[in-house]
Amino acid sequence: MDVAFELTPLVAGKLIVYSLGSLVHLFLMVLILGQRRLRRLEWLLFALMAALFMWNAGNLLALNVGLFYGVGPNVLSALSRLVPALGLLLIPPLMVHVHAQYATQFHHSPTARRALVALFYAPLLGAAWVFGRLLGRLELDPVISIRQFAGPLVVWLIASLLASAALNLDFRRRTDDPRFIRFHSWLAGLQLLLVAGVVATYVARPLPFQGLGGWFPTFLMLVGIFPSVLMGYSIFRYNFLELRVQRNLVYSIVAIFALLIYVNVIRRVSGHLELRNILPSAVTEGVMIFALVVFLEPVKKQINRLLHAAFVSQVAPIQRFAVEIQEYAKQSGDVEALKRFIELRAPRELFLERVILRVGEDAAGMESPSLPPPKEHWFPIRRGDEVLGRLEVSPLAPELSGDQFGALELLADQLPAALELCHLIADKVRLERELAEKAKLAFLGEMATRIAHNVKNPLSSMKTLVQLLEEDASLPDRARQDCRLVTQEIDRLDHNISQVLRYAKPARDKDRPVDLAMVVSRALGLIRAEAARREVAIEFKPDLAPCPVEGGEEAASDVVSNLLVNALEASPNGGIIRVALIQDAAGTDLWVEDNGSGIPPELRERIFEPFFTTRPGGTGLGLAIVARRAEEVGGAVECVSPAAEDGHGGSRFKVRFRRAGPAGENSRKESYALHPDCG
Repeated sequence: MDVAFELTPLVAGKLIVYSLGSLVHLFLMVLILGQRRLRRLEWLLFALMAALFMWNAGNLLALNVGLFYGVGPNVLSALSRLVPALGLLLIPPLMVHVHAQYATQFHHSPTARRALVALFYAPLLGAAWVFGRLLGRLELDPVISIRQFAGPLVVWLIASLLASAALNLDFRRRTDDPRFIRFHSWLAGLQLLLVAGVVATYVARPLPFQGLGGWFPTFLMLVGIFPSVLMGYSIFRYNFLELRVQRNLVYSIVAIFALLIYVNVIRRVSGHLELRNILPSAVTEGVMIFALVVFLEPVKKQINRLLHAAFVSQVAPIQRFAVEIQEYAKQSGDVEALKRFIELRAPRELFLERVILRVGEDAAGMESPSLPPPKEHWFPIRRGDEVLGRLEVSPLAPELSGDQFGALELLADQLPAALELCHLIADKVRLERELAEKAKLAFLGEMATRIAHNVKNPLSSMKTLVQLLEEDASLPDRARQDCRLVTQEIDRLDHNISQVLRYAKPARDKDRPVDLAMVVSRALGLIRAEAARREVAIEFKPDLAPCPVEGGEEAASDVVSNLLVNALEASPNGGIIRVALIQDAAGTDLWVEDNGSGIPPELRERIFEPFFTTRPGGTGLGLAIVARRAEEVGGAVECVSPAAEDGHGGSRFKVRFRRAGPAGENSRKESYALHPDCG
């Protein structure tokens, strides 16, 4: 509540200080309101900035009213007293309340915090008497009219500054971030400096009879702006309280404020010199305007440095983030993992609410002209003219800032390389696995060939000798029965070795077409006797038309015979096996379904692995051979279990064959015979 009736250097200094204070706190108010979601702390901080703005703007109004009118109209005089008085009364409790609310993140005692806040709000009960005194006698200086309340107000302000400084020192001790350690240290230091200044000015000496004092109190008013400037700097530089601000907006506002202040200084100085008949106002204004030319080049250099620093500060983090994305893509080689990494880190790096990366099928319709939903922004990810995906972004503030928009565009430009790297690494890993699998199969084939050469021939000799012994009538029945058992075991060993051979060695003549219906009919003819012995029925309605498929007869025979053997082994006595061929323009589906007990879900992913079996005495190679032959001929095999609609038991295997032209007669005549171990 400062007043003046003549423009002196002291009054000019006060005008500058109050103008600067009004502009700083107005800017912070706008910044806080510009966020999307305001928590209690942000609302309290906004109220504190509003109270400080009222104090500075009210005193600025009072000074201008006194300079222009001397004794102004009652309405203006009352307003110039009420606005700063209301701000002054709200500053102490709001200052403590903001610090107490900020302390919740450090797990302070809620009871002590509430008691502290209530203690500082209690003096507001006397606000009515203060306002009554201010408005009761407008002819008196405001400081004189509330002189009896001035002492308690000063003590209240000192106490709030001390409590806030103590809390800041506690925050400094509890935080680990060096940036915020410095922030709280500076804030506590400024508050203690204000305490010392207020005590020296308004407690250690008598209170002034008019205005708020001379040069030192004016300096204290200037120091009182610095905590807010420090907070604005922390928001601007370190995203304090997760409040974002555009650097270009800051520079624009600072330039406008500086220009307005300079224009006001020109007007004041020119009027002051003209009143004293020193220089005409036009000359003074011209000189002060042309004086700007002297500072043009230094200001330009400083602006260039600031813009370069702003560019580096904005680009450097996104470049580091892009490097992290490239390193993660190199390590993982997984597009889905890369998506999760970007969606987790990008909101923290760019201060966004949510980021979703859509690639491939997830980004279907991304080239459609439809607009994104409200408060969402889409950034296409392009490689040349090809659109690979998009970034879907939801900002924390109502709109993306210019800095965020540029950073997201830069990120979208960097992502195609990371996605391409993921695909290349995934392809490399897949090729390495295929090569390793082929090397393993080649080794297995070589080993199986040696086994077949070194074991099957001796087994044949052993079988012949045992059969001769079995036909010897002079042997007792028990010995002849043992010979039959040995013969059966030799057959089982021979069958297992043949299975390993068939899995290890690729099928022959895969480039020749074959009639799949003929292969199925022949395989069923070989297995019907065993099915009848087990009382298992077989359903198959052959199509009279040929069913030509690619892959060769050996591969098709291996697939059909192993699926039939597997279905027969899984079917109970009295069960049924259904076989079907379904043709379309692209190929043919072979269906083999049984009504056995089905495959447990936990084993369904492993049934095509070699040597995996749940049947005692099984080799675990039947379905592995089916999967390998289907892959060799460019088809695919699927398993559905349970196959029944009621969900009880049974398994259905479907193998997809590619369609070919009709098989020629020569190919039928030269077809390979079915191996007995497959039946």
